[in-house]
Amino acid sequence: MKVARVFHPGSPYAEPGDSLRDAAARMRGHALGTLPVMSGSDLVGVLTERDVVEAAAKGVRPSVAHVADYMNDDAEARVGIDDDIAVAAMKMLAIGCRHLPVVDHGRLVGMVSARDVFLASARSETEGVLVS
Repeated sequence: MKVARVFHPGSPYAEPGDSLRDAAARMRGHALGTLPVMSGSDLVGVLTERDVVEAAAKGVRPSVAHVADYMNDDAEARVGIDDDIAVAAMKMLAIGCRHLPVVDHGRLVGMVSARDVFLASARSETEGVLVS
């Protein structure tokens, strides 16, 4: 099954110059564990819950620290709209996150969650099986 069938279109995002406090508030407000980081129309990275916790553990003031200083700029921290959901699952496991930005021809089009991938996988495994 393709990511296109399970992802959520649209997504809040952060910019590299945003404060960690603002980014964390956006993550919480949208129930996201990963926030895409955009520079103009380019996806330049992601900020994960783990990144925010790391900054807090170092005693960083979230109102002063910038997203750019803690974001993950790994190009693998995204999935293509035409990728199989197994690709999304493997990337989430490798990166240690529960949400990934979805791109189409390099443009951010939404997010996919581990829950989306899990449910799609479970549904395809149980198709045709009667549940009583």
